[in-house]
Amino acid sequence: MVSRSTAMSIPAFAACRNLICGTVAQLSIQRSRGGEIVPPGYLLTQPDPDSALGAVIEWTVDDILLHGEAAWLVIARDGVSTRELPNGYPVRARRLPPGSWSPVWGDNLGQYRRLEGYEVSGTIVDVQDIIRFEAGHEGILRYGARALRSIFDLELASDRMVAADLPAGILTNEGAELGPDEAQELVESFVAARKTNSIAFLQGLSYETPSVRSAVDLQMSEARGIAATMISRMFNVPVPMIGAAPTGNGTSLTYASVLQSWSAFTKQAVGPVLVALEQGFQQPHVSPRGQKVTFGVEAFLRSDPESAAQYATSLLAAGIIDTEEARSFLGIPERGQTRVDKTPGVV
Repeated sequence: MVSRSTAMSIPAFAACRNLICGTVAQLSIQRSRGGEIVPPGYLLTQPDPDSALGAVIEWTVDDILLHGEAAWLVIARDGVSTRELPNGYPVRARRLPPGSWSPVWGDNLGQYRRLEGYEVSGTIVDVQDIIRFEAGHEGILRYGARALRSIFDLELASDRMVAADLPAGILTNEGAELGPDEAQELVESFVAARKTNSIAFLQGLSYETPSVRSAVDLQMSEARGIAATMISRMFNVPVPMIGAAPTGNGTSLTYASVLQSWSAFTKQAVGPVLVALEQGFQQPHVSPRGQKVTFGVEAFLRSDPESAAQYATSLLAAGIIDTEEARSFLGIPERGQTRVDKTPGVV
């Protein structure tokens, strides 16, 4: 397994992580029952009194991606007692850092419920006091460890080439042996003469320009491009979205490919994370029966006009929304109304 700090020092890895986490953190969270929107409550607006919702969500997504799971510790409840939850449903919770918690399983594989609780910093906590989000995989830091180590070594090799101070030329003494002071004086006189004369005369000396193998000669540039492609595939992020290309060389984007990339990014990279979060919030000990928690991708789709239009028209054709609702979703004012400029300072 590779450490998070090592992986985040790789530019392509950090780009993919920030792209997914930042996108999910921008989405609104809705709670509904039977198709009607209900108040989300503190758990979905500011679960941790010490942190903003966006930061908590972003770090939770980070845990899901890199470690395959995340957990929140319930720190307050609504007090509405039920048979299953004497103290009510959670209203406040705090994210637990990876490594600070672990599930406690029973030994009997035939037992109906094997999960007996959680160990949090050496203390056993009841199952109902933990909100767990599962990704269904062991995390990129584990299943991508071999590739990440190789890519990190490539970055170190590139840094060494940049930091190496190579000489512009080499003087070789082919005559009598010189002392340190004589050699230093000879080199200084040679350098001074080159500033005023374009032709050098060497007696008992030979001069050569060292053959330096560049990063291009060592195929480092191409290897770093391929490495960026490998990391994109680990995150299911379309390669062009981080400035890389499937071949490891330069990439060019057209308007059509940008739309396709955003659509693929939403389905392949963001979609599985949203499923893990929504299912975590809909557990019986977290939300009342019949309530659903969803992340609103509408605002995200509006940044892609073509996908947004297709989404709205498909809902309209299915009879789920009417024409005015479709116009509202696309940000188009109702018929007979004019668009109001809400820019501050504009009258």
